[in-house]
Amino acid sequence: MVGRRASAGSPSIALRMTAWYVLSAFALIIVATGSLYWVLVNGMYREDVHDLRDNLANAFLLLRSSSGGHYGASSSLETPRARGNRPDIYLRVLDSNGRVLIETPGLLKQLPVPSKAELAALPASGGASQQILSRQGEPFLTLIAPIAGAQPRFLEVAMDRAHDEFLLARYRERLWLILGVSLVLCALVGYLIARSGMRPIKGISQTAERIRATTLHERITTDGLPEELRGLAETFNGMLDRLEHSFAHISQFSDDVAHELRTPINNLRGEIEVALGKARSADEYRDVLGSCFEECTRIARLIRTLLFLARADTAADALQREPVDLGEELGKVVEFYEADAGERGVALQVVGASGVRAELDRTLFQQAIGNLISNAVAHTSAGGSVELAASASGQDIRVTVTDTGCGIAPEHLPHVFDRFYRIEPSRTGSQQNAGLGLAVVKSIVNRHGGRVEIDSRVGEGTQVQLIVPSSGAAAAAQLTKS
Repeated sequence: MVGRRASAGSPSIALRMTAWYVLSAFALIIVATGSLYWVLVNGMYREDVHDLRDNLANAFLLLRSSSGGHYGASSSLETPRARGNRPDIYLRVLDSNGRVLIETPGLLKQLPVPSKAELAALPASGGASQQILSRQGEPFLTLIAPIAGAQPRFLEVAMDRAHDEFLLARYRERLWLILGVSLVLCALVGYLIARSGMRPIKGISQTAERIRATTLHERITTDGLPEELRGLAETFNGMLDRLEHSFAHISQFSDDVAHELRTPINNLRGEIEVALGKARSADEYRDVLGSCFEECTRIARLIRTLLFLARADTAADALQREPVDLGEELGKVVEFYEADAGERGVALQVVGASGVRAELDRTLFQQAIGNLISNAVAHTSAGGSVELAASASGQDIRVTVTDTGCGIAPEHLPHVFDRFYRIEPSRTGSQQNAGLGLAVVKSIVNRHGGRVEIDSRVGEGTQVQLIVPSSGAAAAAQLTKS
């Protein structure tokens, strides 16, 4: 329920893509239309100011030609242009005290007279323009400039901008309509783009839903996928390859385990059935029990080895590292296996291992070396030898086990460390191993952060090298890196 609530409260990627597309596209549209509106407003304003300056120059010429520079309070000016009953351009002549000397009829009802302070603050040439509201609240643009003469006079030219504001208001109405339509179109286009972009992901999801333990062979088709999704699909296919390999390995492992357990169990059952077939002497029962005990020991050893490999795969148990003198440890292992090697007529000795130390798990190290010795002695004829050596090389420690046995064919070398692998599959008797010894060796070395190398020649012998870091810190760093 918690997962469902979390997924239900989180918007989908398509919705997020649509929202971001709408926001970004609509923001660009707003900036573009806003810029165009600003250019239009400023262009109209500059054009009106230019018209006022032209009218101001024409008014100067008109005043000089009509009155010779003398104005009375009752004088009036008629503007050359008119719209309806009201002129577009208004003119007014003022003295330095702000008293009206002459003006266009009706101007006083529209605009207030500038004060004496405002007139005194005007620049000496060029005049000053400003936007003001009339007494009726209508917008006007005015331009006031001084008139050259013996007495200070000022000429004011005013323009009614109500028509401009009307045009701008109509433009804004159309602009809002365009923005509304643009918002709807951006949302629609954004949704279509997001849906188209998510279609390959939906295909990947559908393929993933079809994959089961029995259909691990299926793969995501990468043809036609975008570069980003192609990498994701290839990564997913790689994961499926590993899973398929792991499932096949587990299946084979289970088959091998069943096969290995079947032989001793069948032996046990057969001997018990024979023993129960008729009454037997105490010595015969003792022989049967001894044989059953050997088979039980083999089963217990196999189960113990399988448990070790399973724990090694999961790295559940931490290594108990401690400083180890390899010369002494190899000597102890050789001493343990020396009796068995002597019975087979194989010489077992340690050469060149004094003074070599490393931080290892002593028990696991002894187990790995013991498996190598047991395997080497088993495949070396009487009169042969098995030699153990250890050396330090930089940050690595090399432990070498060399025998003069029958050797291993080149085609088998890559597989000898695989679990249950046997060079001779027919050798499945109770006295034969289960093909797990070298797999245990490799697992132990891997847990120490090292590697195993093997070299063999048929009829000449085999050499196995265990290469591990000399210190626990180096091994931990190598394991982390891998």
